[in-house]
This record gives sequence, structure tokens and C-alpha cells, in this order.
Amino acid sequence: MVPVVKESDLSEWHKVTLRVRYADTDRMGVVYHSNYFIYFEACRSDLIRNLWKPYSEIEKDGYLLLVIEANCRYRKGAEYDDILNVYGRITKFTETRIQFNYAVFRTCDEKPLVEGYTEHCFADSNGKPCRMPRDLNEVLKQNL
Repeated sequence: MVPVVKESDLSEWHKVTLRVRYADTDRMGVVYHSNYFIYFEACRSDLIRNLWKPYSEIEKDGYLLLVIEANCRYRKGAEYDDILNVYGRITKFTETRIQFNYAVFRTCDEKPLVEGYTEHCFADSNGKPCRMPRDLNEVLKQNL
């Protein structure tokens, strides 16, 4: 059995707060399962922006961050107009890869609705795998 993370355990994680839009829900009024990956991406983009620089600048520098693996464990669904706290952190990295873990909480719940991770590899502008930028590697070494 996987232990349940509590929101109070995530003080070191990066947090983004989002409101569930009507367009995010399915016919049953619950967030459609694939939209959690969009929430993960919002948190990941903000985390990288705060830690280093925006994705737009990373791409201008000739780098892409390709998703090579994604996982999501669904515990309970969020609904229209819920306010969600999406937590993310970098859990491991190498010179060519980086992994982010996520946990999504409704602001009024103690247990996560969703937990997951994404793993990415760095690639050049042609999509060929490459090493991550040296300055990012240094930032990660100093902060993790």
C-alpha cells in the first residue's frame, strides 16, 4: 500500500493554486483525468521559472524538455470551481534527465486527490537528446 502524503508534509515543495474551470470537467462534473497532467505542467513551468528561467527562454536557447514518462494515481476527483493546490518538486536528475513529482489537494482536504510524476529528457531544437544546460545543472546541485 502506498502511503498517503499529507499537505502539511509538502512545505518544501513548490505550490501553485488553481481553480477548476467548467471546461476541465467531464459530463459527470468531475475533472477529466488527463487534465491533471495540465495541472502538473502548470506547476512544473512555474517551478522551473522560479528556480531558473521560463520555458520560453529555455527554448530560445535551443533546448526542449521532452516528456518520456508520465504517471498519475487518482484517489478522488476534483469538481468544477474547486480550488486546488498543486505541489511539485524535482526528485531526481542526471545530466540528461529530470523527474518531477506532484500532489494535488483540494484546499479543504487533508489527503491528496491525485499524485503523480513526469520524467523528461533534454533535447536540442531538432529533438535529439542532449545534456541539460550547465547552469541548470549547477542550480539543481545547489538546491537539491
